[in-house]
Amino acid sequence: MATLEVRRHAERSDRGNEKSALSANGRAMAQGLAQARDAYALVVSSPLPRARETALLIAGRLDAADPALLPEMGGAIGDRLYGEMRTLADWRRLLDERDEARHVADEQLAAWTRLASRVGDRERVLAVSHGGIIELPALVLAERLRAPLAGAAFGYCEGVRVEYAKGAATKIAVLRL
Repeated sequence: MATLEVRRHAERSDRGNEKSALSANGRAMAQGLAQARDAYALVVSSPLPRARETALLIAGRLDAADPALLPEMGGAIGDRLYGEMRTLADWRRLLDERDEARHVADEQLAAWTRLASRVGDRERVLAVSHGGIIELPALVLAERLRAPLAGAAFGYCEGVRVEYAKGAATKIAVLRL
């Protein structure tokens, strides 16, 4: 059974700059999650610097930057990314209201399955992505697995752990700090 950990990047230094690196607090947060160098069979991130740096600090390496972990989330979704999306229930409502949110979730779930399929049984993948890009697919998957998720939206370095068997997700758990 392969395990995929999808985590949000750590705190960035400049929220107004999409390409900013991590803040000192963000670097410390990611370093606090550091694992033994061989803990992950595969380490990937979105192409943005804050995601790449977070992966490097947690895992000690970055095998690839995967553009699939940074889908386009413009329009109604992008307008709501910051501000009112404070809980998983907020993201759930967006899924119910907007077809494009469901589309993003489905694309991410396919990317997650593809990443998990790249490693063997009992091996782990670390994928570092972004807020919203994790909540949407996590909620859809939890619904499919009849394992409802609740609580706050994912904070920095938080996310989900998904277990796969025979190419299919079998379990999802929230990763909180």
